[in-house]
Amino acid sequence: MTTPDPNESIAPEAAFEVFDEPGAKENPILGWAKAIVFGIGDTAKEMLDEGRRGAREAMEDSWDRFDQKTKHRRDK
Repeated sequence: MTTPDPNESIAPEAAFEVFDEPGAKENPILGWAKAIVFGIGDTAKEMLDEGRRGAREAMEDSWDRFDQKTKHRRDK
C-alpha cells in the first residue's frame, strides 16, 4: 500500500483497498474489535461469577449467624 498524496482527494473506500484483497489476512480493525468485545465479555463474566460467589458467602454467613442465635434458644 502506498502513502496517498495529501493534495489528492480519495474516497473513503479507497483507503481500505488492502483489506478487500482476496489474499489479505484478517482486517486489523476487525481483530481489535473482536479483542475488545471478547475482553469485555470475559470481564463481565468474571464480575458476575465473583458477585455470585460473594453473595453465596454472605448468605452462608447470615445463616450461620442466624443458627448461632436461634439454635438452642428454648434450652435456656
